[in-house]
Amino acid sequence: GAQLVAQCDDAQLGLAQRQGRVVIDYSSPNVAKRMHVGHLRSTVIGAALHNMTRFAGYEVIADNHIGDWGTQFGKLIVAWRGWLDAAAYEADPIGELQRIYADFEVRAEADPSLADQARHETAKLQAGDPDNRALWRQFIEVSLQEFNTLYARLGIQFDEVLGESAYNDMLQPLVDSLLASGVAQVSDGAVVIPFEDADGPGLAKAPMLIRKRDGAALYPTTDLATVRYRLDRWAPSRIIYVTDTRQQFHFQQVFAACKKLGWTQAELVHCWFGLLSMPEGTMSSRKGNVVNLKDLLDEAARHARALVD
Repeated sequence: GAQLVAQCDDAQLGLAQRQGRVVIDYSSPNVAKRMHVGHLRSTVIGAALHNMTRFAGYEVIADNHIGDWGTQFGKLIVAWRGWLDAAAYEADPIGELQRIYADFEVRAEADPSLADQARHETAKLQAGDPDNRALWRQFIEVSLQEFNTLYARLGIQFDEVLGESAYNDMLQPLVDSLLASGVAQVSDGAVVIPFEDADGPGLAKAPMLIRKRDGAALYPTTDLATVRYRLDRWAPSRIIYVTDTRQQFHFQQVFAACKKLGWTQAELVHCWFGLLSMPEGTMSSRKGNVVNLKDLLDEAARHARALVD
């Protein structure tokens, strides 16, 4: 009894304090889209891990790895110039960006030339076109304003907000270095990291594509660059990724590649969770069948007030 009382009276509840630094990658919404109910799981599970890890004595770096790069921005730029409602954007920036993005997908089914235009605008953006870069930065700014409002409402803070674009300049040099070291190899004009049975179940039949035949890098390339950056900047003992179950095999590949590269200073952990589906199927911003997180929180608040009153 006395031991239990002493444990409860202790500020750390008797928990031995650990040493080390842990990076936790969680939440990670895409720019120019409203956070929806699906983002709640990564956000609150990641925040819970963040709080528990810090309580255990570790130094924690909470990194919100936002989706701020890729082909969706070419689509958005075409839609912006083609059918933006300026008044609607002024009143609700993210809502209007989400509307024109969903509208692009509908229009592109009837007009394939829109997809070609989007690829062209994406290439211009990635090449540094000033007009496209200015639009891209605007999309990021208004998105972060909305994200931060929701994070403040949930009581969640991040130490870093580094999107995919932060690693863009690292990608091609990284692929070249992996080719030079022999870890990666050319396959049918593309660049892959091949695996063997010893690298993990199922990996021998699934080499990891890190550069397409057209020279473009991919998500695995960015995730490898992100690991390298985190190891160099923070020297963590552990890196935790909080995403849904669909990324399990992806991270098995990334972690196996890191092991082949000798990047073993930190334990790499994928904390995954299940999918959340609507009656009509898995939610998709492209299909427009999402429940916005803001609306969910508003509804929860209304129910809570009704119970209190």
